[in-house]
Amino acid sequence: MIRGPHSPEQLALVERQIAVWTAGVDSVGALDDWTTDGVLTAPRGVRLHASEVMGVIEGWHREFCDLRIELTSLVSSADSAWLAIEWTWNVTRRSDGKSSAMLDAIIVELADGLIVEWREYFDTFDSVEFDT
Repeated sequence: MIRGPHSPEQLALVERQIAVWTAGVDSVGALDDWTTDGVLTAPRGVRLHASEVMGVIEGWHREFCDLRIELTSLVSSADSAWLAIEWTWNVTRRSDGKSSAMLDAIIVELADGLIVEWREYFDTFDSVEFDT
């Protein structure tokens, strides 16, 4: 059960983003959910333009596998211009089989239903993605 007030369209947008990260290919049109100047930011200085996201996903899949994203909360602002997302990111590192689960909070700014900015907030301390 996903907590929080949101529309079916907003849930579908988030599910497409989950699908592209999980599969490593954009078979669902997830990148079409971004404005041409959309930006993804994350801890440790990550700042990607929408046009760079797919390349990062493909590179990520060369190092990690078994990604499971469990969406727990999705909350929309009253004007639908903002989303707050909470999910758990479960992943395994290919090189040694070590796995971790990381809680992730995300703030998304939308314009006409498209992603303008996707800002991720998570603690990298226990993640296999950051302990090398």
